[in-house]
Amino acid sequence: MPASQVFGASRGGDVNQAWQHADAIFEQEFAFPFLAHAPMETLNCTVKLTADRCEIWTGTQSPSLHRQEAARLLGLRDEQVTLYTPPMGGSFGRRGSFGNDWTQEALHIAQAVGQPVKLVWTREDDIRGGFYRPVYFHRVKIGTDREGFPVAWKHDVVGQSLFVGTVLENEIAPNGLDYSSLDGVNGSPYVARCPDHAVILHTTANNVPVLAWRSVGNTHTAFVMETLIDELAHRAGRDPIAYRKTLLAGHPRHLAALTRAAEMVGEALPVGRFRGVAVHGAMGSVVAQIVEISFKDNAVKVHRVVCAIACGLAVNPDGIAAQMESGIIYGLTAALFGEITIENGNVRQSNFHDYRMLRMDESPAIEVHIVEDDGKMGGVGEPGVSPVAPALANALFAATGKRIRRLPLLANI
Repeated sequence: MPASQVFGASRGGDVNQAWQHADAIFEQEFAFPFLAHAPMETLNCTVKLTADRCEIWTGTQSPSLHRQEAARLLGLRDEQVTLYTPPMGGSFGRRGSFGNDWTQEALHIAQAVGQPVKLVWTREDDIRGGFYRPVYFHRVKIGTDREGFPVAWKHDVVGQSLFVGTVLENEIAPNGLDYSSLDGVNGSPYVARCPDHAVILHTTANNVPVLAWRSVGNTHTAFVMETLIDELAHRAGRDPIAYRKTLLAGHPRHLAALTRAAEMVGEALPVGRFRGVAVHGAMGSVVAQIVEISFKDNAVKVHRVVCAIACGLAVNPDGIAAQMESGIIYGLTAALFGEITIENGNVRQSNFHDYRMLRMDESPAIEVHIVEDDGKMGGVGEPGVSPVAPALANALFAATGKRIRRLPLLANI
């Protein structure tokens, strides 16, 4: 792939001519860092080789693919490889890699030593061992009408492809256009309602290995969309929830989740507390979250998160609630602290002292409400991650009057 390729992913009307008809024009840029997956259980694998057989024990999100990769490496047929999949102590995309680096490392060692091998990565191996959520950059230009609602939207996204050159390229990145980079912008109700709009992807290439991170493209697009909408509401002098409801007319799942979260958060707000809201659709579900914070001595304390999800038939409500809770903690961790930096070709972070996790005393009270919804069933493992960062940033604006356009939040207040 060349250093950069440009793709027009979505277009309506003529956005280049639209600005002259807008009452006001609003432009912003956003930047997002590399992120490590950092599961609590580091990557590990046990391998046993014989003359014509291979047995592998490892937690993986892609057992069939990783079995095939092992067979190719060893020169065996697929049926000569048995892969056992014990429960995983976290993954968030890391154990769904293409090439299965940790298992292939164990296979090479087993071939060299001629006996069974148990491989366990250290935390430093895990943080510095590669495959990160890519760096992303957004540039957005919005034209609004006299009432402050968007009528023209031009949105450029810059970042590495996750799926070009993988077995999923034809499905997710046909002809080099990686739609996962645009999840949450492409097809957004906010963008689609604008008569003139364009979504453009600039795909870059470098030698930093990247991989899908829990919630994939929504990890950055939700932040951009929901902080922008909040800012547009403020500029128009409108309530952020009422403003969103106007824009989301005709999207009942979005409206149901947003309305339920607003109802359950209640009206009273303790002195010194501030709230922010976000609603975002991902993986076939819609999640609305309202975050309540305090801000003192340049420090943020997240006290409460109210979450409502519309995902179709709730077969296992307790499982849905658990996924929302874990997604919120994971998303808050990244929003507050998450950043992988590279200096002279080396990853600077190494363990949880400099790649922080949210700790028990920092975790908020979380309330999860499931919207009654008999529509098509959506996912619940990932959609809870992405709304919490913009809701947090919007709450911080309510507290300080400052907008956050770069993450992590604590490094950019």
